[in-house]
Amino acid sequence: MKSKFFKIIAGVFILANLGMAEYVKKDNAVYYKYSEEDDSEFKVENVDLGTFKILNDKYAKDRKNVYFSGNKSFEDVDSKTFEVLPQYYSRDKNNVYRPINEWIHKINGANPKTIKVLNEFYSKDDKNVYYDSDKISNADVNSFVVLEADHSYAKDKNAVYYSGEKIKGANPKTFKIIEDGMYSKDDKNVYAAVDIIKDADPQTFRRIPETNYARDKNNLYYYFGDVKNLGKINEKDFKVLDNDLVKNGNEIFYSGEKLGIKNPEEFEIIKNNSSNSSTIIYGKDNENIYAITPYKETGYLIIKNADKDTFEVMKDSNYSKDKNNIYYTRMDVIQLQDVDKNSFTIVEDEDFSYDKKNVYYRGRKLNDISPNGFKVVRLVNRRNIPLNFLSDSKNIYKLVTVYDEKTDKLKSVKVVAVKNPKVDSKTFEIFDYWENYFHDKNNVYYENELYKMGLKKIADADRNSFKVLNDEFSKDKNNVYYYGNKINGVSPDGLEFVGNKFVFKNHEDFVSFIKDKNNVYYLKGKIGNEKYEIIPLNFDSKSFKYSNNGFYELINSNYTGYFQDKNGVYYFNGLAKLTPNNILSKVENADIPSFVQYMAGYAKDKNKVYCGTKEVKGADVESFAAFTIDGEDIIKDKNKIYKYTDSCEQ
Repeated sequence: MKSKFFKIIAGVFILANLGMAEYVKKDNAVYYKYSEEDDSEFKVENVDLGTFKILNDKYAKDRKNVYFSGNKSFEDVDSKTFEVLPQYYSRDKNNVYRPINEWIHKINGANPKTIKVLNEFYSKDDKNVYYDSDKISNADVNSFVVLEADHSYAKDKNAVYYSGEKIKGANPKTFKIIEDGMYSKDDKNVYAAVDIIKDADPQTFRRIPETNYARDKNNLYYYFGDVKNLGKINEKDFKVLDNDLVKNGNEIFYSGEKLGIKNPEEFEIIKNNSSNSSTIIYGKDNENIYAITPYKETGYLIIKNADKDTFEVMKDSNYSKDKNNIYYTRMDVIQLQDVDKNSFTIVEDEDFSYDKKNVYYRGRKLNDISPNGFKVVRLVNRRNIPLNFLSDSKNIYKLVTVYDEKTDKLKSVKVVAVKNPKVDSKTFEIFDYWENYFHDKNNVYYENELYKMGLKKIADADRNSFKVLNDEFSKDKNNVYYYGNKINGVSPDGLEFVGNKFVFKNHEDFVSFIKDKNNVYYLKGKIGNEKYEIIPLNFDSKSFKYSNNGFYELINSNYTGYFQDKNGVYYFNGLAKLTPNNILSKVENADIPSFVQYMAGYAKDKNKVYCGTKEVKGADVESFAAFTIDGEDIIKDKNKIYKYTDSCEQ
């Protein structure tokens, strides 16, 4: 049942993030922006500009294809009859579709002529009811309604449903949602999602506001994926202390677990006066200061020797102080050493702080770095890998951390000055949002610690025109770069990646197809290795492109794919033995305008179905397409099913 609970939470998140995006037409192309406020965008490939039509912030179409979130649809959608429905549902003459993440998926069996969208999760047609993309078995169509108090609940004359799953035994005539939907009840039972809460009293059961706790006349309950009966409720001495922290008589519970507070009758919360919401709750009894945290199995840490009368929570609640000391609390409690309380400052990245003398990381003093001009340039938390750049007025540094693998506690931390290359520390900063690229007032730099590539200056890079393409490739007005190294012979003018990055079965070797204004190139390398081989190919650069996809690109094999230019269609088979003369094989007599590729090396045009470069004899061209059926990705025609695992030349 826990998986069902978290499934609905995830679904709400997915659909809540729809919207605020847009399609943009410019420079004789179409681009997709994830939000109006965000400048980042990507090119929508293979668009027919003459017929391209924007339907809303997520949907668009042209004479051949339908696009969702800038991606061509997974499914074989009929563009001519395609239309958008409420809640980002859609339909064509054949099918009904629903968005999941950044793609649309077919609702198997749904009738597009009679479909009715009930809310973001439920829909029905003349014969069936659907949740997400799945049919709800035995639901009564005529009486089926969504309960307005919560998007997850629905009912018909016979049953009640939560997230499309029947709540066994629930009476639809007396069923009610309790407050915001975490709990529900009928005349006989109380429910958490689809589970009965044993022995709960429906008449007196209620949720305790702004918590995951609930109560009835007898007991206290906690629910977050699983229901816990916490025993008899103390009417005279029950109190909500903070978030999921409650006091019931002489017992204190945090997230449904009993805490071993020494003197619970004396316990009180120490208020955090800052506006931030913290995962740490501070409290005290007559003997100790407690930091109640989800990071500890016991539920709390004791801040030893803290002065109870002057103790207070600081701006960021990982930090606290009393008249004598400053503390940092996470997996353990660290008392900051040699700290000047008057000048102590917490930086925007909460793990760091400084005073007039020192810089601190998670409460540990960092030697050999000055607070003068201190800033965090990049902070990427990858355990035991020094991926943190810091700087002061004189230098830049790597932050090196070591954690205990069993307890996840920080064992040691230090900074190492970066002496080569020499950078201007005052202007050194990350390049846009790309974690591997940096610049100062003079130069551009590349670093990839994951692949053990230390910081290096990108030789001859033009600082003003420099543009990051991805973690591996970049360019400026003069050159193209691979892992920060100049690629000779490839022009930045008209530079474009064509198709997928093909990664082979060993997950090390890969190939990319690249074009500039003059040529098409085949680049072969190993992931994380600066060495590469690049070969010019004899294709028309202007028209060279990845062939139209009849199925979503992610399911296309990592090892095969089709390309085309004005002169022909070509097949790439990474599982075959590749040589400079055998990289792309021409598909003889293929009809270029109508050519569509599918998964596992299959494709078709208006005349034939292909597997690799060979015609599939007997295949029905008109009905040949890709589908998702019962979670399995297949391609089929009216006569035969071609399973995804049946890769034709593999």
